[in-house]
Amino acid sequence: MRHPLARRDRLTSLAFVVPALILFFVFVAYPIVYNFQASTLDWDGATAGTFVGLGNFVALAHDPVFTKTLLNSALWIPLTIVPQALIGLGLALMLNQPLRGRGVYRALLFLPTVLSPVVVGIVWAQILDPNSGTLAAIAEQTGLTFLKFSYLGDPKTAIFAVMVVNIWMYTGFSLLFYLAGLQLIEPSLLEAAKLDGANFWQRTTRVTFPLLRNTHLTLLLLGIIGSLKTFELLYVLTSGGPYHASEMLPTYAFKQAFQLHSIGYASAISVALLVIAIGSSLLMTRVFGAGFITGEER
Repeated sequence: MRHPLARRDRLTSLAFVVPALILFFVFVAYPIVYNFQASTLDWDGATAGTFVGLGNFVALAHDPVFTKTLLNSALWIPLTIVPQALIGLGLALMLNQPLRGRGVYRALLFLPTVLSPVVVGIVWAQILDPNSGTLAAIAEQTGLTFLKFSYLGDPKTAIFAVMVVNIWMYTGFSLLFYLAGLQLIEPSLLEAAKLDGANFWQRTTRVTFPLLRNTHLTLLLLGIIGSLKTFELLYVLTSGGPYHASEMLPTYAFKQAFQLHSIGYASAISVALLVIAIGSSLLMTRVFGAGFITGEER
């Protein structure tokens, strides 16, 4: 017979878990199932939808804009994650030293990360304006005419301009992670390397960098997921243009749903995004091992 206290403890534990489960099913599980259902419909969101099965996904396979979004995502992921990580690591190494006022520097460098992407997009749109922006004013004063170029309006440079803004905004996130990782490294390891004659560069590349493995992998996973769902900053700066040159999956889904009123097709795009995100996560877990998320070695 089960002890009354053990049974009461189980009920108490269940009482704490149930509210979280309810929130999960209402705000996570149900929307995902509903989105999958909507992706099988030819539906404008107002009238009754027509069941088309996998028709929306077949259309996606032949959609050149959808293909362009995948190519842009494949370009966006390495060209934002790697610079953010390298710059963040470099700043973390400097700010991990006993510098005067380093707390202020850390806060200032992390500040862009907590700003609203909409606000950041509006400010940078003004800075990059080729007619009245900050860069245009600098160009007039210095003669550096290339600064007056319409970086956000040219199909060849639009996505790269947004990448630069994204790197500026989220480098502080990498900085924070690397600072935390550096605090976990045993100082005696670096001292031993220093006594063996290793200079700063050698200590960094042969001791510090390998010991930050879990931090690298965590930032890579978070960066891939964050890149796939990039929306606000991109939409404010370019709206996916010009001519879909900077289009990404979230902006394309938004346009299909709220501008073209093709809810079923937008849901199919969202399902594709979800599958890519889950697939990327599972692939990383498979390649690097599940332990890197929790900091455990394989």
